[in-house]
Amino acid sequence: MKTVVSVNEMSELDLKPSQMVSQWRALVEAEFATRWKDRSQWTTTELPGCNPQQVTLAFEKCGVTYSECKSCGSLFAPSRPSEDALADYYRQSAPARFMREQMMSSGTQARREKLIRPRADWIEAGISEYVPHATRLVDISAHGRELLDLLASETRTLKTILAAGLIADLDGVTTARIKVLPTCVADLPSLGPVDVIVAIDALDRAFDCGKLIKAWAQLLAPGGIVFATVPVASGFEIQTLWDRSPTILPPDKLNLPSVIGLQQFFAKPQWEILELSTPGMFDIEIVHNAIELEPTVRWPRVVRSLVENIDKHAHISLTELLQSQRLTSFARLIVRKTF
Repeated sequence: MKTVVSVNEMSELDLKPSQMVSQWRALVEAEFATRWKDRSQWTTTELPGCNPQQVTLAFEKCGVTYSECKSCGSLFAPSRPSEDALADYYRQSAPARFMREQMMSSGTQARREKLIRPRADWIEAGISEYVPHATRLVDISAHGRELLDLLASETRTLKTILAAGLIADLDGVTTARIKVLPTCVADLPSLGPVDVIVAIDALDRAFDCGKLIKAWAQLLAPGGIVFATVPVASGFEIQTLWDRSPTILPPDKLNLPSVIGLQQFFAKPQWEILELSTPGMFDIEIVHNAIELEPTVRWPRVVRSLVENIDKHAHISLTELLQSQRLTSFARLIVRKTF
């Protein structure tokens, strides 16, 4: 299993001015207070591999209860909106529109260079190494069209490219190379068999991770691979900040598996994990900023000594150490369906 160190991996929010991110967060909190004031129709779910007897209350965010699995360290919201309700949120809500119309349209060049280009390189290299004869790809990422456009222009062996996320039609229309076909989880297997699934920021907002992974297994041909990214609860930032972590905000972050949790998601014999890395770059910076914002909180002294008053060289060295031990809070993985 490969572990990658020192990749400049970041998220959409890492590229945006703090004022814009704060505005988006305020919209999310306001939307939750109105849209889901009545939660009687919410569904209840678990994470694959977690023992319900080992699940305990962790904290609340936006009034959403998060639980922790004591056996693997994963975090998740046991009660959450249905798949249809989440799709409507991402289509119609004020924070979703703000994300599409303002946040994603700002800093377009930087977004392409620092976010889309590295992910395309990762996927193209993985296809070349693991499935060089791949012809069919399905994308179920959140806001995945720019990445798909790049893959379509550079990976000519792909004959069929489907944008199948629930709101993929909001990102772009069908072209000669890309077919837009929004698809619910239960219907994903009908699109197969395919050689490649791309799932950027999909596991964390899935209404049911177990059902999604089962659908992937049915969608993939034997030997097919999945490229996925997801925040992980076992990382330094989330472990340090916990309920104060800015990473954790529903409904984008309903599921935050640990590294052990991801290994349970994609266990043998059906799956083989080819790469599992945590190449996140911003754990130390996020923790440092949190301490500066709330200096009177009784932060662990060892944490303060690690992130305060360190020079650039120490910052880089500590980040590389966290990455090498899979201890940053952002994971990427490549998994293969074995049969």
